[in-house]
Amino acid sequence: MTTTLSGEASIVIPTHNEGENLRRTVDALLGTAMPGSEVIVIDDGSTDGSTDFLYSGYRDVRVVKPAERLGALRARNYGAALATRPFIVFADAHVAPSPGWPKHFADALSELAVAAVGPGIDMMGRPGATGYGHVWSDAHLSWHWLSKKGQDPYEVPMLPGCFYALRRDVFDVTGGFDAGLLIWGTGDAELSFRLWLLGYRCLMVPSVNVAHQFKKARNFSLNWELMLHNVLRTATVHLGQKRLTQVVAAMNGHRAFPSAFARLMFSDAWCRRDELRRTRIRDDDWYFDYFDIHWPTEGDRG
Repeated sequence: MTTTLSGEASIVIPTHNEGENLRRTVDALLGTAMPGSEVIVIDDGSTDGSTDFLYSGYRDVRVVKPAERLGALRARNYGAALATRPFIVFADAHVAPSPGWPKHFADALSELAVAAVGPGIDMMGRPGATGYGHVWSDAHLSWHWLSKKGQDPYEVPMLPGCFYALRRDVFDVTGGFDAGLLIWGTGDAELSFRLWLLGYRCLMVPSVNVAHQFKKARNFSLNWELMLHNVLRTATVHLGQKRLTQVVAAMNGHRAFPSAFARLMFSDAWCRRDELRRTRIRDDDWYFDYFDIHWPTEGDRG
């Protein structure tokens, strides 16, 4: 079954101390978006004045400042709740998309079984270094980029997190990003994985390219307890006993594992696991078989 999407999008950009990157990103998106689109910037606790320019001369951009620091995933959910267009684009604050992306995305999303689509991701400053979706490499839930498979839209296990689009109705039905994932890490992969398990498809649209700035240093400090918690939560919610055991075995040597595991124990992960098992139509065995994913074992490393 298909529907018709006009190409008008709600573009949600979480930002935290992005400096001039934010201005360049907003200008690039306004210059390529279809008329009638909206841009929603979530100022997630910036202290560098990087959103000040938006209050003068950017009437088509809505700036929202949450009362507390949300982190990238919760900020996306916050912005999506304000979105009014047929599909939502989640964009990092340091990207530049190629012209024509709205029509290509809208065409791919017109198939009702398709929940989300994404572009090829170029590394700014390195022409030709392009990734087309990604896949988990091992039980640490590390991932690697995939190469291009063709010119027409095709299925990928996981969409790139820095820029992708989701139909608004799918976002509403699925609840968007897992609100139990904290600050940063694993959320984009978890959403793609969950969409597949719920019976949807995720497509790469290789005719669209987005340049992304891969930073040498982040503008926030990494909290390993929270990052490990996110990995453990994703594994607990979605994986069967075999692969969950692999993830726990891979993670338990990290010094932050005890506190991350304790945080998980006092969360709603178990309720969410039960809920998704009632609603999903596929499991992790189907997913790993469908995409021919094989994690290395300890014996393989030896």
